[in-house]
Amino acid sequence: MKRQRHIKDLSLIICSLTFVLLAAYSLQNKISLSMVTSRSMEPLMEAGDIVLSKQIQKQEIKRGDVLILPLPQNRDLKYMHRVVEVNEEVSRTTIRTKGDSNPNPDKWLIEVISPKVPKVISVVKSGFVFSSRIGRESIFAGLIGGSILLFVLSLWRLLGLKKS
Repeated sequence: MKRQRHIKDLSLIICSLTFVLLAAYSLQNKISLSMVTSRSMEPLMEAGDIVLSKQIQKQEIKRGDVLILPLPQNRDLKYMHRVVEVNEEVSRTTIRTKGDSNPNPDKWLIEVISPKVPKVISVVKSGFVFSSRIGRESIFAGLIGGSILLFVLSLWRLLGLKKS
């Protein structure tokens, strides 16, 4: 019985350390979290899903990549669409995008001004869990805070500070 309790406590410590390391890895490698807000990329991404993205050099953009870009009409808002056309000239790079569930490509060409752009590297199917926008910092703070809490609780139990 006591051995089983120690195994559970050790498992909690390992899990909490894993969460902390994953959060630190994400921050170190500049992996960002974003929430999908529309249905234009279904079935790959549904509204409410979370995507992980990583910055890539604009020279690395290729047809088929899903990028997170500013809307031409309002650069404060972002959208995620697939690149269907890349035009690289000497002084500039322009791309055309399209939502997977949209019948036609977007009407606008986007000039890539910044040296790096966020490319979607993974989709976390979470539309059923998250129904509102959650900031990257809030998610990381929750992961780190929960991990620290699990770690402290595990140490407390492992060291026998809690009476059974």
